Amino acid sequence: MKYLFYISLIFCTLSCNEAIEKPKELLSEDQMSQMIADFAINDQQYVIGTNINSENSTRYILKKYKVKGELFTKSYEYYMTKPDVIKNILDDAQKIIIVKDPKADGFIKKKLKESGNLPAQAR
Repeated sequence: MKYLFYISLIFCTLSCNEAIEKPKELLSEDQMSQMIADFAINDQQYVIGTNINSENSTRYILKKYKVKGELFTKSYEYYMTKPDVIKNILDDAQKIIIVKDPKADGFIKKKLKESGNLPAQAR
C-alpha cells in the first residue's frame, strides 16, 4: 500500500505541466525587461541616496508602465519557472541599464566576474 502511494505521488508530480499556471494577463518579456531594469536602477539610487523613498519610486515605475504590482509579481513568478526565458529577460534588462548608463557596463562586468557561475536570477 505504501509503495502504491509513492508511485501515485510520483505520477501526479510528473503529470504536472507547469509549476505555476500561466497568468491570464502575462506581461511581455520585453516589458518585464524594461521594468526590471528600472527597478534595478531605482534600487541603486536608494542605496546611494538616503532621502529616496523606495516605496514611492516603486509605485512610480508601476504607474509609468500602467501595471499593478500583483500583475508584475505573478508574471515574474511565472517567468522564474522558465530558466531560459528569465535569463533572456534579465540579460535584456542588463542591456537596457547599460544603454541608460554606459558607466554601469564596467560595474556589471566586475560583478559578473565575481559571481562566477551563478544563474542570472541569483546575481
